[in-house]
Amino acid sequence: MYYKQFCRIKKDSGFTLLEVIVTLLVAAILSTILVSFMGTSMEKSYNPIILARNGAIVNEIIENMYADYKYLMSSSPSTSVGMTTFISNIGTEGTSQSYYDALHPYNVICNHRISFPSGANATETSDAGSKILKVTIQYQNQSVTTLFTE
Repeated sequence: MYYKQFCRIKKDSGFTLLEVIVTLLVAAILSTILVSFMGTSMEKSYNPIILARNGAIVNEIIENMYADYKYLMSSSPSTSVGMTTFISNIGTEGTSQSYYDALHPYNVICNHRISFPSGANATETSDAGSKILKVTIQYQNQSVTTLFTE
């Protein structure tokens, strides 16, 4: 007799209403935890991609400058003429330029000759007669500084 009741109960397929409600509640709680945990990290997930892209662009601008520098230094009648042309191609400090990349205008932060005096605390000083050129450019808050020598 008990066997017939057990078989009849076992043959009833499907979930009870209580099981469905409990499952929905657990799923709702877990999804709330997931959304609150992932929400803030997904909002700013594009920042590293933009920073990497801007870093690649500013490095490409510096590479174009370096190629122009090598060309001018090898093709000019003297290194001082090549360096003077190169300095004018870069642009004046505090201006926005697009000579080396027309699609991505960059700001020239620093474009002057420097020297390093001897001593224990040697820091750079502006020196118009020096053979070292310091160039700092900025694109979308990414900046690169490089030194060119005559």
